[in-house]
Amino acid sequence: MFKRKFYLEKILKYLDNTSLIKVLVGQRRVWKSYLMKQIINFLKEEKKVKEKNILYINLEVDFLKFKKIEDLDFFVKKYLKENKINSRFYLFIDEIQDLTWWEKLINSYRADDNFDVDIFITWSNASLLSSDLSTYLAWRYISFEIFPFSYDEFLWYFKKENTRKNFLEYLNFSWISELYKLPDEETKTDFIKSLKDTIILKDIVKRFKIKEVGLLEDLLLFCSSNISNLLSINSIVRKLKWEWIKSNTITIWNFLRYLEQTFIIHSCERYDLQGKKVLEWEKKYYLNDLWFRNYFFSKYDEWLGKELENIVFLHFKKLWYKIYTWNLWDLEIDFVIEKWRERKYIQVAYMISDEKVLQREFGNLLKIKDNYEKIVLSMDEILLKDYAWIKHFNIWEYLVNLK
Repeated sequence: MFKRKFYLEKILKYLDNTSLIKVLVGQRRVWKSYLMKQIINFLKEEKKVKEKNILYINLEVDFLKFKKIEDLDFFVKKYLKENKINSRFYLFIDEIQDLTWWEKLINSYRADDNFDVDIFITWSNASLLSSDLSTYLAWRYISFEIFPFSYDEFLWYFKKENTRKNFLEYLNFSWISELYKLPDEETKTDFIKSLKDTIILKDIVKRFKIKEVGLLEDLLLFCSSNISNLLSINSIVRKLKWEWIKSNTITIWNFLRYLEQTFIIHSCERYDLQGKKVLEWEKKYYLNDLWFRNYFFSKYDEWLGKELENIVFLHFKKLWYKIYTWNLWDLEIDFVIEKWRERKYIQVAYMISDEKVLQREFGNLLKIKDNYEKIVLSMDEILLKDYAWIKHFNIWEYLVNLK
């Protein structure tokens, strides 16, 4: 089994902490189930847990067996009784979101002192990963957002060296590992179309009873063509109107929220460094996998700089950084990232090809008068050394070394 070490190490830190429910969230087909099975394998091989003390249930596969929460509860308790389990057991439930009142059952298991269980659950919709989930699970959970393959995982999987050429291959490749074994581009495109349709129709249209399916698809297409652009709800409505697509601010706001809740897109809020506050009315949007954009558009366009920015954003998000963009008059900083008391300013460029580009990327950072780290990432093989204390890195080297 190919081990996703980054996620395993983070999740296993909380193994046997029965007071916390472990929640694995993320877009469909990013190996959440696979990670569950790797945790199960660790329990068997490393911790020598008896197989009967591990119960795995996939509600997407066994949806006919578990039509209501009482069916699941009956099955779990029957399993414990028949296997005479009187010590700790490990409960894994895959795609739990479609079972009504699931949170009440899970919380009852966690809160029962006579029920010695370590619980892991997954789902592909984030609609409850906020105050609702905190209320349902009484703040007794920890969530892990699972992403498609990162660049370093891509290298490990294919046993490739870290080179500029291989990074460009990763850039033009899907990061959803299931595509890696498909025979040709046509089959891969069909897979992405099917995945997109499932997310749109099952996770959004069916769940939220959407009637304007065409507008939802148009909005995803718009986000795919405008990755890294600073947008407001009003600006999106105006631009759609120019394309003869009718919409309104409330509908667009809801549809963007639904797309984010299925993890197919991510937003990056604008930050006011002077006022020290987030400006929620303008955001940038990025794709969880660039092949969604490649499905809609040609892969051979001039958007490489935007795609690079998309990759860097996802890498920092995977590492649990808070990520903002800063845009004030003529001064734009791609990313302001924070974690604990650490802050960094990041500029992403394709190439530092001339003085104008150099002044835009390095010059903007020089205007920030504080002592936090300032970095420019680009595809240049020859780097500028110690340019006014601003660090310059190859993107492919930086992403692999940043942990």
